[in-house]
Amino acid sequence: MNQIARNLTDAEDGLLKGKRYLIHDRDPLFTEEFLTTLTEAGVESVRLPPRSPNLNSYAERFVRSIKESCRNR
Repeated sequence: MNQIARNLTDAEDGLLKGKRYLIHDRDPLFTEEFLTTLTEAGVESVRLPPRSPNLNSYAERFVRSIKESCRNR
């Protein structure tokens, strides 16, 4: 995950170049090392509140559709 953080905050080709915030869920993949790398690059990490699927409704609906599609097959 630390390598991903370095890629995201790369000065030339990083996806977060010029961005101030990264909004993410509470997945354990977002380690302290990952968050430290973001902070050093000037990107503030904003964690979603626990048990708040309505804040990310489009992604939640997509995941639900994929699960139902796989179960039906």
